[in-house]
Amino acid sequence: MEDAIDIVGKDKVGIRLSPYGVASDMPHYPEINDTYIYLAEKLNNLGILYIHLVDHSAMGAPVVPREIKKAISEIFEHTIIFSGGFTFESAEKELENGLADLIAFGRPFINNPDLIDRFTNNWQLSKELDMNTFYSPGEKGYTDYPVHNIVI
Repeated sequence: MEDAIDIVGKDKVGIRLSPYGVASDMPHYPEINDTYIYLAEKLNNLGILYIHLVDHSAMGAPVVPREIKKAISEIFEHTIIFSGGFTFESAEKELENGLADLIAFGRPFINNPDLIDRFTNNWQLSKELDMNTFYSPGEKGYTDYPVHNIVI
């Protein structure tokens, strides 16, 4: 991280953290909250641009407890981005409570390439999402989902 900061500047460096994530069989451990609080302190001292905090509970991982989100938000003095299973309504609520500065949408943007228009116009989101095409070569998957049909 310090090498990246030296090369591009701390105002261009961020990090994505996934407390309670289970990728690659990552186990839960008793000091998990303390670990992420420690990381938030060290990352704050480095002065990086943002922490992107991911809650993978929408995909079956344990929920990231509110208290750890709050602790990281209070410690880290720069931009906090939350992501993980948000709807338009839940994102708005999260922003209103002040723990996050931004909400990221990943999968909803893939199968709703017009996501902003859908949110703006209160159009239904597509539920069709072929996760088998994630990280695969070829044109199928990321770029072939339709935009909302407007009947005139």
